[in-house]
Amino acid sequence: MEPGSPSVTQVQPKGHSTSSYIPGLDGIRAIAFLMVFGAHSTPGKISLFIPATLGVTIFFFLSGFLITTLLRKEMIRTGTLSLRNFYIRRTLRIFIPLYVVYALATAFERLVSSQAPGNGVGFLSMLFYCYNYTNVMHIHAGLPPGLSVIWSLAVEEHFYILFPALYLLMARRLSLAKQMRLLVGFCMLELIWRIVLVVVFHQGGNWTYFATDARLDSILWGCILALNNNPIFGDTSILPRGREKLTFAVAVFVLACSLVPRSILYKESFRYSLQALCLYVIFSFILPNIRHWSVRWLEWTPVRYIGWISYVLYLCHVFILDVLTSHFPHKLWLTSPLGLLLSILPLQRLRARFRPVSETGPPPPASTAPSSESPSTSTNTLVSGSRPA
Repeated sequence: MEPGSPSVTQVQPKGHSTSSYIPGLDGIRAIAFLMVFGAHSTPGKISLFIPATLGVTIFFFLSGFLITTLLRKEMIRTGTLSLRNFYIRRTLRIFIPLYVVYALATAFERLVSSQAPGNGVGFLSMLFYCYNYTNVMHIHAGLPPGLSVIWSLAVEEHFYILFPALYLLMARRLSLAKQMRLLVGFCMLELIWRIVLVVVFHQGGNWTYFATDARLDSILWGCILALNNNPIFGDTSILPRGREKLTFAVAVFVLACSLVPRSILYKESFRYSLQALCLYVIFSFILPNIRHWSVRWLEWTPVRYIGWISYVLYLCHVFILDVLTSHFPHKLWLTSPLGLLLSILPLQRLRARFRPVSETGPPPPASTAPSSESPSTSTNTLVSGSRPA
């Protein structure tokens, strides 16, 4: 493909940095993890008031946005994509930490605990990223306690396998506008499919929450933002000029309200689409306005650090909480903070170990850059991109 193709070079990214850090994304990732951790560390019915499902949806949306942004930058820079390098990076950043946590959990259950460490079907479902489907099909895929969270990794891995080749094909043949419309069409089909699953096949609940064919649009809406309204590339914002803050506040309010309705049809179909659209608006505000007072806390060092290591935290936190709860039952005041601490300390360097040297630590504090509280902050600060999920 010629680098001058209109479908690839309509918009050039502002600035010239090749860093993959996007201010704000690590903070958003930290929020998503803390939602999941809060639900898993809180006993009984109290956990029902902590939106772990929304945390997972935020992870999905962020992955779609980030991966598509990186692919788009590479396509603009080189005129093509190295699928080989993409899959090597995914292997180092996803597979190795997962296998290490799986081995540690298995060893602990065999040597210390009396619980079953899993079975061969469970291992294969982890190895080939199909645990979400063994779950919804009620296949007995035993995993070491605490590793059932890998269902969401399976959804993301299916996206990683399929989307780069699809994006390469789209970028070579379609304009950005046509790429966006194609992905919106996929999202609409996903919504229709979830409605069919609930109304026709009565598969609400497990299938509409865990299965890739029912959840992929949560990722694809992030891809659409990266292609159509991406501030890193100077794209036109979806936010109405002069009403950015109001639109952002409304989106946050609607996102919170999306958790309230209890209708099965809404919960298992429309909810995911509504939340993704709210995240579309929220990301559109946060990314170019990270120095605004309402969101600059996302760049605080502790928040950013939790986001930076959130993948390893996500993998190991349920296992650690299970161990603590078995030894200290009914002591939430102890198990929750200690579980978070133990999730961070032993494995936090595993994430950094398999990164390139330029990505082995959180970026410099935001305070080193000129400060501004205006929503009109220049998007030049965004070119420095975020670490891949």
